[in-house]
Amino acid sequence: MGDLCDMNDINRVLRSPEGVARLEGIRETLVGHRVTEVEFSNEIHAITILLRLDNGGTFLAMDPSLDVDALREEFAEVIQREYLVDYPERRTDADGAGPSA
Repeated sequence: MGDLCDMNDINRVLRSPEGVARLEGIRETLVGHRVTEVEFSNEIHAITILLRLDNGGTFLAMDPSLDVDALREEFAEVIQREYLVDYPERRTDADGAGPSA
């Protein structure tokens, strides 16, 4: 549908009693609690962040900068280097080493 339609739908949820209740539940989960541990997980299209709280609760967070497309843009050279770690036989002279024997 497009960005404007998405934005409008999000605004509708934000102003609705049901949306407010959902967000208030998230607020109650987090406010007044300390993060005791942070874990990262590969969820195919992004790296997710799991916050473990001092009350035993958890909160799953997403950061747009950890989306696979953003990672590919920011870490293009790193991804290529690590790819060649996985597949050393695919190295070329342009990679700094000739093909593996």
